[in-house]
Amino acid sequence: MTIAMSDLSVSETSTDISYDPARPPPLNYTLKTKNREIAIIVFFTLIFAEAGLLPLILFYSIRWGAHLDNTKNLAIITSTVGTYSGYKMARRSWYLFISDSSHQRRPIGAGRFGADAFTIQISLAMTGFFVPLIVGSSLNPGSVHTVAMSLSCFMIAFCFPLLITGLWPHKLKVPFRVSSMPSYTGLPPAVYTIVEDIIAVDGGGCVEFRQAWRIRYEHSAIMRRIVRVTSLWWGASGMLFAGAFIAIAWTTPDDIGYGIGWGLPWLWAMVSASLTVWWVSKELQREKEQWAHPGVHKVFSLHISQTIDEEKVAQEVNDFNDRNV
Repeated sequence: MTIAMSDLSVSETSTDISYDPARPPPLNYTLKTKNREIAIIVFFTLIFAEAGLLPLILFYSIRWGAHLDNTKNLAIITSTVGTYSGYKMARRSWYLFISDSSHQRRPIGAGRFGADAFTIQISLAMTGFFVPLIVGSSLNPGSVHTVAMSLSCFMIAFCFPLLITGLWPHKLKVPFRVSSMPSYTGLPPAVYTIVEDIIAVDGGGCVEFRQAWRIRYEHSAIMRRIVRVTSLWWGASGMLFAGAFIAIAWTTPDDIGYGIGWGLPWLWAMVSASLTVWWVSKELQREKEQWAHPGVHKVFSLHISQTIDEEKVAQEVNDFNDRNV
């Protein structure tokens, strides 16, 4: 499918407010396939090993076993961190900008090199991660406390957009495109663009998922609540705990501060992910059961501009929903 470059306003059929199925519009996408489940397990295992286990194992084994000073110790750790995450970022950029299917993965209405919101958000977060890591290991002597801030700074940079868009959903406007949202359009809570971008690009859902996700969000008050609450939770808890981790890391001895800085952020992420999966599953079941109740199927327009071909995809998604009522 070739996507035209000129933006058009959303057609009346692509945001048909009379659409009233017997159950929520399906996303027509599942993570529960063998290949996707394996890919998710491999990804999180390698990321945890790279930015969780490896820095801890190397630091304490070199410090207590090889008895090297902090400068050499931190330099070794810095040289090993970022290999896998860098590869994943490069692979994601290939999918989004260069590959033959890039036109199917990019945000709705975006041009050839229109970055999605997740690319920008994760790039800023990784900058927040690498700055204290590189600065702390470059000092002479190396600063253990500075390096221990790396994951916490990542949390702050990543969670801040979640918090502010969750506090003021569809109120904040910026003079540039944010994923599928045109410039000067009220931004939805950031979980919306994170889900859309990761599944469309990394998960291979492409523009069909972006359209199905838009339709589900626009037609379901419960889905909008899910997106806002999860944005607020991850944003507020991430900012709060990151600040606490930094404060503890700087007020404790090197051995303790380093362990807290590189260990507790992962504990926060795992607990938050478990709570999110449990709560979202419960809310999705409630959405399904209460779909016919007043106020559940309640339309809200995102005012997303689309190309002609994207409007055709939106209509195809609506037709699919109608056939499966």
